[in-house]
Amino acid sequence: MAAAITALAEIVGTRSISLGPGKLILFPIIWAILLGGALSFQRIRPVSAELQRKALDLVSVGIMVFLVLVGVTVGGSLTELKDVTWVLALQEVAHLFGTVILALPVAVVLRMGRASIGATYSIDREANLAYTAERYGAASSEYRGTLGVYVFGSVFGALYLTVLAGYLGSIGWLHPLALAMGAGVGSGSMMAAASAAIATSHPGMESQILAFASASNLMTQTIGTFVTCFVALPLAERMYRWWCRLFRVRERLVADGPLVAAGTGGGRNPATPEAAGRTPAASEVSVTKDLRRMPVVLLVFVVLMGLANTISTGKISMQTVLALVLLALVTYGAFALSKIAPRIPVLATTVVTGILVAAPFSPVSGLVAELVSGISFLSLVTPVLALAGLSLGKERAALKRLSWRVVLVALTSFTATFLLAAVVADLFVR
Repeated sequence: MAAAITALAEIVGTRSISLGPGKLILFPIIWAILLGGALSFQRIRPVSAELQRKALDLVSVGIMVFLVLVGVTVGGSLTELKDVTWVLALQEVAHLFGTVILALPVAVVLRMGRASIGATYSIDREANLAYTAERYGAASSEYRGTLGVYVFGSVFGALYLTVLAGYLGSIGWLHPLALAMGAGVGSGSMMAAASAAIATSHPGMESQILAFASASNLMTQTIGTFVTCFVALPLAERMYRWWCRLFRVRERLVADGPLVAAGTGGGRNPATPEAAGRTPAASEVSVTKDLRRMPVVLLVFVVLMGLANTISTGKISMQTVLALVLLALVTYGAFALSKIAPRIPVLATTVVTGILVAAPFSPVSGLVAELVSGISFLSLVTPVLALAGLSLGKERAALKRLSWRVVLVALTSFTATFLLAAVVADLFVR
């Protein structure tokens, strides 16, 4: 199914619709997630929950293969990036402003209660879920706020930023490299989708755009993680009380339930086999934890990404095949390292390894650059988002429970974070 969706999405290709001063650009990655979602939600021949779960599991592997290419691109652009490192760090202030200063008052006005804090102290990705659960407990309103934005971002985040970034890229108000740095919001899939959209509008700057976007994303996922935990969350707590007084809203609503001491409400997810006191079956073990199945999964991605790249570029070569195999081997090494040193994130290993093999000081940098030169990086994301689309059906219940308030707050947070970071970068890259 993923192969058929990938091929169809690439055949349809990029389409644009004039909208005001710019264009609404619809990329193959958008077709992929929409087609996958349509298959996932249809009831004529339902996609089983097990297949949907496996599809989502595969997304985690596919995005890592893409991030190796991201690292390679960053490594080849280190000379250019060293001049904007401080701008990337300054963008963390823009991220903080976009979430806590702009999105938080919207949540307060919408009467979300203390869920406002969890929903707006960051754009709420995996690390934020874990930290909010640890800080407030998995039964808290704060955690529900984080979870709501996380679910919305996981399902629609990449799609939304693709449309937004593509439209802004077509208008030309902001420098494409500034938009690329704005795309580094801390989510690999959102960054990949947004940077691909920007690059399509500026085909001559593809490698630069991907390098700046990935460097910004890496900065957000490292320094930004500490900023959100130790600056943004405490600030959100204080600002929440201030906004409540300003708008005359009670700080604790009935939906918030009784006050629970921070850090006392955490716990395991009762839906997991471990929490139920049983050993998970082999089919329940994530492929990211099973190195024996990983080579087969990576081979599947080499085929799917090769298919997408062939349709996208109109040609196939042994050079491209070898490049995809190289990306897969680095990805396998990153997952293997995570088994030995679980404290080292796979994401960091994939990106850093890519940087090291392509950096100017690497003896194989020229060979690596030549190998990946035939890859259209947007095409590598198409099969990943096709799989993400196929997994959407299992989120049907969660999407039904997703309050329109959370959706509005999430859109405010994503838009403000992306735009403000891009505006800050634009002041210095022109």
